[in-house]
Amino acid sequence: MKKNMRNAIAASVSAMALICVAEAASSDAGFERADNSVALEWNIPAQSLTDALIAWSEQSNFVVLIEDDLTAGIRSRELIGAFTSFEALERLLAASGLTYKIRDEQTLIVSPRLQTASMTVPADVNNAAGMRDSQRVEIGRERDDPEQSGRRSDSERSSADRDQIVVTGTRIRGASPAAPIQTITRQEIERSGQSQTGELLRTLPQTFRGGINPTVQPTTVNTNSGLGGDSTVNLRGMGPDATLILVNGRRLAPIGGGETTDVSAIPLAALDRVDVLLDGSSALYGADAVAGVVNFIVADDYDGAELRARVGGATQGGGFEQTYSAAAGERWKGGSFLVGADYLKQNPIFAGERDFSETAGPLNSLLPANRQWSGFMSGNQELSSFVELDVIGLYTNRRASRTTEYGAGGFADSKTVDTESFLIAPRATVELPAGWTAQIEGSAARSTRDIETTDNFGGDFDAVSTNTAWTIGAATEGKIARLPSGDLRAAIGGGYREEALDADLGGTLRNGTRNIAFFFGEASAPLVSPSEDRLGLARLELNVAVRVEDHSGFGAATTPKAGVRYAPIPDIVFRGTWGKSFRAPRFDHLLADHVVTLWNAPNLGSADPGLAFLNFSGNPDLEPERATSWTAGFDWTPQFIPAFDLSVTYFDIDFRDRIVSPIVNLGSALSDPAHEPFVDRDPSASAQSAIIDAADQFFNISGLPYDPNAVLAIVNSGFVNASSQQVRGTDVSFRFAPGDVAFFGDFSWLRIDTQTIPTFAVSRQSGLIFQPAEFRGRGGASWEIDDSFTATAIVNYVSGSKDNVAMPAAEVSSWTTLDLTLQYRLGSLTNALDGFEASLSVTNAFDEDPPFAAGGGVAFPGMLFDSANASPVGRFIAATLRYSL
Repeated sequence: MKKNMRNAIAASVSAMALICVAEAASSDAGFERADNSVALEWNIPAQSLTDALIAWSEQSNFVVLIEDDLTAGIRSRELIGAFTSFEALERLLAASGLTYKIRDEQTLIVSPRLQTASMTVPADVNNAAGMRDSQRVEIGRERDDPEQSGRRSDSERSSADRDQIVVTGTRIRGASPAAPIQTITRQEIERSGQSQTGELLRTLPQTFRGGINPTVQPTTVNTNSGLGGDSTVNLRGMGPDATLILVNGRRLAPIGGGETTDVSAIPLAALDRVDVLLDGSSALYGADAVAGVVNFIVADDYDGAELRARVGGATQGGGFEQTYSAAAGERWKGGSFLVGADYLKQNPIFAGERDFSETAGPLNSLLPANRQWSGFMSGNQELSSFVELDVIGLYTNRRASRTTEYGAGGFADSKTVDTESFLIAPRATVELPAGWTAQIEGSAARSTRDIETTDNFGGDFDAVSTNTAWTIGAATEGKIARLPSGDLRAAIGGGYREEALDADLGGTLRNGTRNIAFFFGEASAPLVSPSEDRLGLARLELNVAVRVEDHSGFGAATTPKAGVRYAPIPDIVFRGTWGKSFRAPRFDHLLADHVVTLWNAPNLGSADPGLAFLNFSGNPDLEPERATSWTAGFDWTPQFIPAFDLSVTYFDIDFRDRIVSPIVNLGSALSDPAHEPFVDRDPSASAQSAIIDAADQFFNISGLPYDPNAVLAIVNSGFVNASSQQVRGTDVSFRFAPGDVAFFGDFSWLRIDTQTIPTFAVSRQSGLIFQPAEFRGRGGASWEIDDSFTATAIVNYVSGSKDNVAMPAAEVSSWTTLDLTLQYRLGSLTNALDGFEASLSVTNAFDEDPPFAAGGGVAFPGMLFDSANASPVGRFIAATLRYSL
């Protein structure tokens, strides 16, 4: 009986679509669709998504192209109220895991987004989003024979098929990744109140502020903060070089010998969304994807123009910011083009402008001065019914400057850093017989940095480095066989990548080239076909992947990955992944200058007065890092609680041969027994002379004259392969949107344990000063009023930590801040203001200072806070005016 009913519904859908297609064919002018600038009254009850889309199609006068069974088992939520056609469609698709793209004036395409999580939506929340066959049909058009081979007709062959190629989490069309994914949508970017890409990503609880970022201060742990205004993404606190950064699936060139990717080179104005893959994924994307992948998706298919201006500043002083951007795009049949530019200027914030750092050197830059120009473009064109070309391009030119003082009136230097970077990435997509698709793509990226340093002794230092990276590759994807439970699909491909560094560090040359040849394969199999009636086994899917990379100088590495998705009932999906990751040593790991620094010994943890050498250098004998990671979790979307989604994920990453500087915290280098194998006590004068003579650079920052008899120790902190590092924890996300108010939350528990050498005990790294917090969370609500006003409030929380640098050790308090954003469409006041939107954002609304941490000033007096876990900016208010046409 139920089967007959489903057949009857399917027949009615086909009949409705035939009517729609016939009406479109008989109309000389095509569809007279509703004006999307006009709000219509909608009254679509909660029902199957198929029926809801039919109701939407009837009222909006659009033909909807959709895959067969794409909406199987998915129910839409009630839609009542006045909305434009597209706003109504977005609400119907909100929790389905589906998205849409306008094909032409008559037609739009509904396809899997496949990354359903976001800052406000838990990962992969819709368990039924993957319940589909791979053959595509239109709502209302009779379905082709699923076994039919050969090319489709021109009317059937469209960009819809190419649009469904997933760029994050899998390379197989129609597959649902088992890995946890966060997606930050364009709407959420607007509501975040952020204007810079790095700060946007650092709001996620799964990221760590520490590393190379503009507001991170030089400390006993991090002596290389964001000198050039750089912003990196540090997932799980495993270091920014363990997170792979992509733009539409292509790699950028890294910055300097550290080979970290500067995401501030990607303007927010260029983005359609950001996908954050929270799982080791070397099998899919190659080396460096140990902690995860951040894929920035550049907007395309945009028709119109937009102007935007933003001004803001910190209420405690400094940091005044101006941002101006413009973008224009045009869409035509078979293609589109988008071009835009972005300008940012931000004044510095100095330590003397904040009470919590008033005893530090007043010229210390808590936030560097920054001026940045960016340009971007994207375009695509169908050359024929089965060939499409697309291209993306980015360009950034930035100048940043900052001053560092080691105590008031002490050793100081000022740096001016000029950075220029670009990316160009073309791709050709070809539809092959039997439903297969092939892609040939390439990318070329370059980043150049010039650092001019002047110290208070009158010395000048100029360092220039150029990084280049280019890739060429090809891949094909399609159906291997038709199983009783669905299509067995696969993707295979390979390519070649070259990375190079050419640096002149004040006369010290550092050059390196790395060649990587790679081959990958992935397969996705529905082991059990989807069914809403089979209790305990509604669906079962398996995904496997493997990649082989041959790195020049390090040999071949094979990295497998497997994922499974199991739905006992339509409301819940259990998922799990297992995989291996690989990362070759960075250029600076191998080639870093031999730098010797003379410190005041108490600043390195000595209980006795005197001096101590810090001896640092690269290590050409390093071995590659390897990791094994797994995740397990579930996504729950109960039908009996409308508009509620919950996602829970446990993760475990076991790092072996981790490349680290063995002294995790320089402030305890001479006091922690774990560091003894790397400390030479009471070195002779000849030993001191030997390391000074061997050094490429020597600095005396002790504030005292060098006296060999006063030197208590030599601390050796060059790069080594650590024995192991284990990173584990739990992520929890939820969303509840019963009406005009949407509640959301995202929380992450983290534990990092490190064993430097096998004979040492495992030590806890998380929860210490300058290290990742053991818990971070953010939650809030967004309220839409009359489709013209939106208010968003977000609470951010960072747990407290232990200050093991201070003597005696002390506790650092937690840090809680509130962010507010108000958006108003001015066109609701008068038609003369149509297209204008004004917004006001307040970051850290209660102006919470960073918690006191005495250890922050052990090596750098007066910097009594932990900038790796709290921002020194304070309350920041910004106003934005946007005009769209």
